[in-house]
Amino acid sequence: MASPPEGSEKRMEAIDHLLNKIIREIKELPPLPDVVVKVMQITRSPDVTARQLNKVISQDQGLTGNVLRLCNSAYYGLPRAVSSLSQAVMYLGFHTIRNLILTCSISNLFSMEKKNYGYSRGGLWYHSVTTAMISEFICKKINPDLRDTVFTAGLLHDIGQVIMGVKLKDTTETIVDLMTNNGLSDVEAEHEAVGFSHDELGSLVADNWNFPDELVHAIRYHHFPEKAKTKLDLTSIVHLGDSIALQLGFGVELEQMKYPARDFALEATKLSRQDLETLTEEARELVEKNAESFLLRSS
Repeated sequence: MASPPEGSEKRMEAIDHLLNKIIREIKELPPLPDVVVKVMQITRSPDVTARQLNKVISQDQGLTGNVLRLCNSAYYGLPRAVSSLSQAVMYLGFHTIRNLILTCSISNLFSMEKKNYGYSRGGLWYHSVTTAMISEFICKKINPDLRDTVFTAGLLHDIGQVIMGVKLKDTTETIVDLMTNNGLSDVEAEHEAVGFSHDELGSLVADNWNFPDELVHAIRYHHFPEKAKTKLDLTSIVHLGDSIALQLGFGVELEQMKYPARDFALEATKLSRQDLETLTEEARELVEKNAESFLLRSS
């Protein structure tokens, strides 16, 4: 087998070096609060109790208040307002509360003052929230067993773009130019500009943060679910949620960000193109009615 050209070897070495440098510097980003890390850990156990969860969350009064605000939003449609975390857990369950805690905490990584390439100001957070909502909406219809994980996966699917926006500021103009003038997708433009894409970087970040394997996998393959070897349902649902959110233009500035849902994802979820059109219109109504509650910043 012929050896790769010397220039190609040097480029691969440079890419590996850059990736490793970014991963080492992840600690400079605002970390996930200890309470969030603890919640992610204890909710993996089937033996966790409401009392244990309440004890962990109540250490952060600001977080508690934001979680209760979201619990009482129209999105969850509770029969009565809840005033304590114990009540919230009783009505919504451990994993939904975990999702709300993560939502309130992770929003601090998404700057509302900054424009990420391809998105309007604050648009990447809007897109992440809407992808989570739409993915959960699809999940409820086709595979409710995954709903505990799919909201989190949808929320974090583009975490790699946040990191690229922070660590690779100098390449933003190049990526946008490749998209607008060369007709490349964001993934293609990222590969051309820096040698790797946000889905690859995002999965490395999630793994570095010790997130569950299924979340790492969904982040890594949300653009190309057919490349996933496991977690096909979860990855395909997040792919569809992402595609629908982009097609509807939630937070999007460049048309090149949009992409059609892949046939593989439809086959994996047993949905037709007609089903997808119906879901898209239903998702539009869902987001327009409920997204604002999730977009309010944590105090």
